[in-house]
Amino acid sequence: MTDIDTDKAMRFLIFMVLGLMGLSTGCSSPSPQTLVQSAIAGTHLGWQQAPENQLSFSLATATGIARVALRPLPPNLEVLTLSLPGMDAVEGVQWRGEDGNEAMLLNNGRGEDGVLLQQLRRGFRLQISGAALELVRGGGQLTVIDRYRN
Repeated sequence: MTDIDTDKAMRFLIFMVLGLMGLSTGCSSPSPQTLVQSAIAGTHLGWQQAPENQLSFSLATATGIARVALRPLPPNLEVLTLSLPGMDAVEGVQWRGEDGNEAMLLNNGRGEDGVLLQQLRRGFRLQISGAALELVRGGGQLTVIDRYRN
């Protein structure tokens, strides 16, 4: 099996695991599944438990570009956390609001105020809080771009 086939098999396994996850989160209302949905084919979501007033989920993609649609977030939500287990090198995080405003929340490792990207043993964790969370609170599309390493 080549490295590319192994990589594809690993990403498929991640998709399957995330597809089977149906965990609740700490976001009090409305239910987290009504707040975030896949926006393009190939983006898979998995819900994770989170403390009160936080929303946490996983994103996986076969294409290197994951996009989710966020509905307006509750005013008591303080932290949005995205686990990115299959990503090799997160290159950027883009935001496009319902009002048409756009922003680069993360560009080549440099994040806006309130955006934190943490590299894990496998993948990344992205946290959005503070000023950046206020930017996305009204709803829109969040796009995560991964740079594939050979």
